[in-house]
Amino acid sequence: MDNLSQRYLRLCQAYSQLAERYTKLDIDHMTLREKLVPFLMAFKYYKQMSEQLVAEKEALQRELNDLRDRYQLLVSQNGNAPINEELLSALAEAEEQMGLIEETLKEQEADPDPNLLPIEKQLLEEYTKGSGDFQALLPQSSSHSGVTA
Repeated sequence: MDNLSQRYLRLCQAYSQLAERYTKLDIDHMTLREKLVPFLMAFKYYKQMSEQLVAEKEALQRELNDLRDRYQLLVSQNGNAPINEELLSALAEAEEQMGLIEETLKEQEADPDPNLLPIEKQLLEEYTKGSGDFQALLPQSSSHSGVTA
């Protein structure tokens, strides 16, 4: 009888271990399923997005090819690159701006201090040359003092 009870005890332990493993497997399965469903939804969304982007790319490529063909047709009809009024206007405006810049540069070369009065310009020139009343204000040149800079 002791032998029979040990056999039933081992059988119960085996069933208990099997039940524990089944429960663990069931939990793992549910966890995997919970993670898999959002993944599959995201995969489906990104697949649709990818297909949509491919379709948009193909449409844009067709449009680009059509525009390129129209451009080539215009070039062949005009004999050179097509020039429209907007481009000519922008070019004329840019040339006008360049002329104004060149004129401003010439004026600055002729008169570097246009905001100064003539008397102020004369005073500034006397100061920078060290002549007139400002001669005493300027530091002595290094040749007179024997000190080199």
